[in-house]
Amino acid sequence: MAKYKLDYIWLDGYSPVPNLRTKCCIKEFDSFPEVADLPEWGFDGSSTQQADGSDSDCVLKPVAVYPDSTNSNQA
Repeated sequence: MAKYKLDYIWLDGYSPVPNLRTKCCIKEFDSFPEVADLPEWGFDGSSTQQADGSDSDCVLKPVAVYPDSTNSNQA
């Protein structure tokens, strides 16, 4: 199995200009992962202006996967 760095990137809810947000983790896969292989990941939406504090659990759902051209370890 090979280790892959997964970067989850999204825009927050700040206005008038949203900020770029990111979370990353390392996961092991048998081969370069497809979108369906990537896990969903939660975050606190109240800290990004995307949810009220009383109901702030948000989920990041992967929609695309790209190889990192700066890392020779990935396909």
